[in-house]
Amino acid sequence: MKESGPKTMSTDIQTMRAVSATSCIGGQSKEIGAYALAEALNELAAEGAESLKAQVRILIPEAHRSSRLPAVQKEMEKACREQGVPLLSIHQYKTPAASLPLVAVTCTGITERTVQPADAAEPGGEIVLTGWIGLAGMLRIAEEREAELKERFAPAFLKQIEAFRDNIFAGKAIRIARGSGIRILRQITEGGIFAVLWQLSKEAGTGIDIDMKKISVRQETIEVCENYRLNPYQLTSTGSFLMLAADGKELAGELRRNGIEAAVIGRTTDNNDKVIRNGEEIRYIDRPAPDEINKIIGHTKSGN
Repeated sequence: MKESGPKTMSTDIQTMRAVSATSCIGGQSKEIGAYALAEALNELAAEGAESLKAQVRILIPEAHRSSRLPAVQKEMEKACREQGVPLLSIHQYKTPAASLPLVAVTCTGITERTVQPADAAEPGGEIVLTGWIGLAGMLRIAEEREAELKERFAPAFLKQIEAFRDNIFAGKAIRIARGSGIRILRQITEGGIFAVLWQLSKEAGTGIDIDMKKISVRQETIEVCENYRLNPYQLTSTGSFLMLAADGKELAGELRRNGIEAAVIGRTTDNNDKVIRNGEEIRYIDRPAPDEINKIIGHTKSGN
């Protein structure tokens, strides 16, 4: 099942700019709304938006038991409270058109600042990765396939996975980056880091040269992906960002001093090549492929 990533729109209102972002996430877990909220909030934070508010639509297949609706709504309300975001409305529907539960979150806000377009990037800029790639996808897999993973991994391992859930909200990292003058920020969502690197290069009109060994990935993510034969580099990573900086080392250092995982993973170049290096091996990043999470979500057993 293909999921829609956050889409942003803007309208000029005098000296202010109204912005919105919508994200739709599907799955069997009652926590799916938190991931949709995180994607949308992170997108608006990257635009410097304030006075954020949320509206939610929950769609449940008719065949699912009615008890699923209150559970999804309760988790959605909890996520909004924890993030300090007013929930303006929440509507629930049962529909024959949906094969899986879906949560669509639209967040709105206002900003006085305009994000510098990606085509303003220049060759030689450094690419900084914040967070760990595939982490959000790994969390969702752990929630969707909890029973299976309990048979495969020790309780301490699964408890460690749960401890990373707050990392899907990237407000602190974004505030630090914008405070450092960074304006080109791209959240790693559908298709994982390979997809977003390809898109960033295309938008910027530059090539990229990436050191794969510098890309941060948790061992927990590697093990869960190996269990299901998934590629973590093509796995949704809500809360992780790619940032373009003139001095990536300085930005990464500032982020790390504030407790945020960050590393310089490469730079933009003066050609169109999208190169990724793994030691002596050199390959080229292909066009975005479907997100690996679809192999799990699309085959999760129904909650009847």
